[in-house]
Amino acid sequence: MKHQPGPYSAAAAYALLSLVLTWPLAPGLWRDVPGDLGDSLLNMWILAWGADHIPRLLVGAISWQDFWNANIFHPDPLALTFSEHLFGQALQILPVYWITGNAILCYNLIFLSTFALSGLGTYLLVRDLTGNRWAAFFAGLIYGFLPYRIASVPHVQVMSSQWMPFALYGLNRYITSGSYRALVGGTAALVMQNWSCGYYLLYFAPFAPLFVVYRMWITGRLRDLRVWIAMTGAATVTVLLTIPFLLPYLDAQRRFGFQRPFGEVVLFSANVWSYITAAEPVRMWGRILRYYPHGEGETFLGFVPALLALVALIAVVRAAIAETGNPKGLPPQAGAETGNPEGLPPQAGGGKPSGLPGGLPGGWPRRILTAILIFAVVTQFIAVASAVIFGGFDTSVFGIALRARTPQRLLWQLALAVGLLLVVAPRSRGVAARLARAPAVFFLALTVLAMWFSLGPEPKAGTQFVSGFGLYGVLYDYVPGFRGVRVPARYAMIAGLFLAVVAGFGAAELIKWKRKAGLAILALAGVLALAEGAAIPMTINHAWSVNEAMPPSRVFPASGAPPVYARVKSLPAGTALTEFPFGDAAWEIRYVYYSTAHWKPITNGYSGSFPPGYKVRQARLQNVTKDPDASWQSLIDSGSTHAVVHRQAFAKPEDAATIEAWLTAHNASVIETFADGDVLYAIR
Repeated sequence: MKHQPGPYSAAAAYALLSLVLTWPLAPGLWRDVPGDLGDSLLNMWILAWGADHIPRLLVGAISWQDFWNANIFHPDPLALTFSEHLFGQALQILPVYWITGNAILCYNLIFLSTFALSGLGTYLLVRDLTGNRWAAFFAGLIYGFLPYRIASVPHVQVMSSQWMPFALYGLNRYITSGSYRALVGGTAALVMQNWSCGYYLLYFAPFAPLFVVYRMWITGRLRDLRVWIAMTGAATVTVLLTIPFLLPYLDAQRRFGFQRPFGEVVLFSANVWSYITAAEPVRMWGRILRYYPHGEGETFLGFVPALLALVALIAVVRAAIAETGNPKGLPPQAGAETGNPEGLPPQAGGGKPSGLPGGLPGGWPRRILTAILIFAVVTQFIAVASAVIFGGFDTSVFGIALRARTPQRLLWQLALAVGLLLVVAPRSRGVAARLARAPAVFFLALTVLAMWFSLGPEPKAGTQFVSGFGLYGVLYDYVPGFRGVRVPARYAMIAGLFLAVVAGFGAAELIKWKRKAGLAILALAGVLALAEGAAIPMTINHAWSVNEAMPPSRVFPASGAPPVYARVKSLPAGTALTEFPFGDAAWEIRYVYYSTAHWKPITNGYSGSFPPGYKVRQARLQNVTKDPDASWQSLIDSGSTHAVVHRQAFAKPEDAATIEAWLTAHNASVIETFADGDVLYAIR
């Protein structure tokens, strides 16, 4: 097929689409922030901290421990461990940050790259699996521009899922070609994924070895000692390069007792109905698909990839049935339609099978029994789906009670029906064996598994609990690390990757079916898939408030930070800063961001977790009139040498006056008052 997209043209197309589908971000890359001015500001601070301190780490100017002792939540140590460390992303933006010092520009480049690189990685993986570049390009469109990405816009760590398909691509290339270059690339991608998102470090970990073992199996390499040694080496390198980033988190967990409560994990789990709930900014579906509007509950992956996955599944099943009925592609043989469905030579004793293993009868009794079992499998599958999606049913047909409420029991019944069918019908065993070896079926199974994990320890369909079905609960209870994370719903991104791969197989089937018509249908499907995830114009610089005044709907690079921060930067080493109003999330996150302009320790902070010392200060410093002396002691105990009062940040001007009077009453002195209303104090 002529003019198929190669990797360079695919990369260029994905990059262009990234700019178009995030418009109007492109014209303001150095000054605008996609989404809201919340977690994005925290992530900018993390990126800037990494880019500023990694060079010092490499030349030995700071220790590994110093790297983790970031400048927020002073005097508590290990502040970088209270959220994602984004080490991988910091490596990506090092040159740009060194040249510009602009954290906004660096953040936006990382943000855009997550779309384009996710598309390219999926393209390479699906091209390797299907051999069809157009199908691969379509799969890249699916994963690169999932509707779920729009729900994750403020969380660049969740967006940074692009290394997963690159890792699978490299590992697959090594298995199929023996290329050590591909193995090194796949291992490097896996390490970068671990360095980019702690969630995927845990969540993706079992899927990579599952993929490797499966590919070794279907390519006949399970007994190849060289492949096992190479894969063991790759796993060892990955673990050795990941462990140093886990140890500080374990230390922080020991020091501060960080652990996500079970109820919090349940709260941030996906719901079955989350997969038909789109993020509100998604233009096509955001106002229609609102079945489970909830924090982390908008995991819609798109209808187009689901339909293409269905095409792939139907094609695989049809092929498996056809191949089982005529395994050698021979013309139908005598008896093929009269009790010899396998097309076997006539047997002694009249040309009909004498019976099945274990003495089961052949002929019509077997056919009747097979039909009954097929009916049982279909109805049990429908019952399981009903119980999972709608909470089941309880009805009667012709006076016969029909009840399907417990997925666990229904699954056992389905497994029993399938097992009996495999025993009774030899042809079903052949079909099952071929389905098990079909990559599309394997990736579809991984999709379902990832979605299952995303439902958390107590899965629900709407308001109904799907009892006995919480696979994630096993991880929470028994696997180290899972008690430190709280959002099982983020498995949805992994499910999106595997669904995109299955959709790629469906696209390949369309093209195989009828090249020109298939390509035309695929082009239309690609446009619809992009429309399903489009949020044009993307929300930019959305400000929000909690209790204090609404912050400005703009932040500036360090070079354009408010003047008070330039003055703070000039203060001597040993300076520690407290900013007021204290404890208001919308302003705390700005103090964190603007600390990149001076890197002095601040007692304020905002992150995924909060140390106990900060919570005590927050209780004291949010209401200094309740116990002025105790509040002052809390300030002194924090090691603060200076304070900044942002008069314009207070919801009530008299509250700012109260803080200033309290500071003055305790012998704090004004160093400088700035035109924008900021006041810098020295604390004695």
